[in-house]
Amino acid sequence: MLGALLVLQLSLDTLQIARIAAPPSPAELPDSVIYGSPQVRLRTAQGSSLIWFLESADTFFIAASISDSTRYWGDTFALSIDLHGDAGGRPGHDDFHWEFRRVLDSSLVYRGRNGRWEPPKGDPDWRLGRDRSGGGWQVSGRSGPRGWSVLLRFDPVWLAGAEGRLPRLAVRIYDNDPHGWFAWPLAEGTPQAASVEQTPDLWAPVRSDTE
Repeated sequence: MLGALLVLQLSLDTLQIARIAAPPSPAELPDSVIYGSPQVRLRTAQGSSLIWFLESADTFFIAASISDSTRYWGDTFALSIDLHGDAGGRPGHDDFHWEFRRVLDSSLVYRGRNGRWEPPKGDPDWRLGRDRSGGGWQVSGRSGPRGWSVLLRFDPVWLAGAEGRLPRLAVRIYDNDPHGWFAWPLAEGTPQAASVEQTPDLWAPVRSDTE
């Protein structure tokens, strides 16, 4: 049964994490020369934003280079992860969602509960503030005149999966000017990009390059 579940998920568009020799540095701008070809090229109204999914030693990294010359504090790189890979039509308790803002202090963190995203301690006014880490994750960011970048680090438990299922994830970019949401993966017929993060069934299975 477990093997059948794994075969089923691998028949979907499974995202492969690339192994690199050394961990990415927050001082580096994400670049294909350093990390190789990005697994995701997300077309927005201001060009292509590039996203790498990387692994070094036993640590998982996401590096995003976002094309956006109209700087706004609320420009967002959002990430959704389904730890157990059990998908579903609404967020569950093993689902997590981050909204990393161009001004990182204003970033948000959510966990699924009763089919909805809930902030830490149920506080709708909660913001990341000066913290740059949580339970097994860390974030750093840089902003410039032509765009901004985010580097995320995750402990291996975030990609462990459960009961033979692969974890799943999705990403979304919000650009304030022009006003728009851009998501990956975006299945044909999806009503709007912002709805992807509400539906774990639409997220992509992900596995390590070493598996």
